[in-house]
Amino acid sequence: MIVLALKKAFIISHHGEKLYHNGGYVMKNVPLINCRNLSLSPQLSKNRIDQAKKTLGPGVVQRVLCFALYLLGVNRSAIGQLLSMPVETAKSIIKAVTRDGLGAFEDRRRRVSTFLPRVQLEPAPITLKNEEDHVVVDLGGRYVSLPRQDALQVKIVLLTMLNNGLLSKRAVAEALWFTSTHTTTLARRLSEKGACSLVDRRQGQKQEYRVPAPIKAELVQQFAVDIITSGQTSGEKISTELKERCNISIPARTVRHHLAQMGLREIKQSLPQLLAGAKKNSKN
Repeated sequence: MIVLALKKAFIISHHGEKLYHNGGYVMKNVPLINCRNLSLSPQLSKNRIDQAKKTLGPGVVQRVLCFALYLLGVNRSAIGQLLSMPVETAKSIIKAVTRDGLGAFEDRRRRVSTFLPRVQLEPAPITLKNEEDHVVVDLGGRYVSLPRQDALQVKIVLLTMLNNGLLSKRAVAEALWFTSTHTTTLARRLSEKGACSLVDRRQGQKQEYRVPAPIKAELVQQFAVDIITSGQTSGEKISTELKERCNISIPARTVRHHLAQMGLREIKQSLPQLLAGAKKNSKN
């Protein structure tokens, strides 16, 4: 019955159209099919559909037939009758395939498509976590822990990742306790001259970070004054102010080191707000 109805539908729908020499209708790239020249076997059709159902499943076969009949020019009402389905269901199948492509032939409740290639998920972003004794690189659930005491190792790993676009300049600068400008300089040096260029050959480097408690106290005090009065500070600024005010000579990078060690850099933004709130409450 399906074969005869399909043949009749094509004879009517393509009446008067120009034919190829082999019987197909003329169409750009894809020739239309002239069913008048086809010999259709209901028994072969049944056998092949049964085989397709075993391989693809009845639902997929039904959707394929529905869309194939639609492409061949059968109207939607006739498609519904031929396939024993509501007309609205036929319309929904045709609309879904036209809009979504090959995947619409499958049951949408399936979690993984057997037709379409598996989509590669975007890798999780790489992030840094700054801890007191380590810098932790989060590789999307896998972690690399870099000990801060091995400063050269930390610089080489993080700057290499920066040069390869895996980390942002800001994240690396914060982890290394450097300015963005200095981080850019080191990254360029590593790229051009290799890891050996990052070794600090200045004498006294290992002892430079060691400062007595009174100097640390002056450092904290100067940090608080700068933040409260101007809302900003830097290692260079504090180093200069300690030299002028207390005649204390302490390198800027040592200042940055201890600011980070004591967690003071984390309160640069919140300290002025906290002070303003305290003043407001005292007035009330």
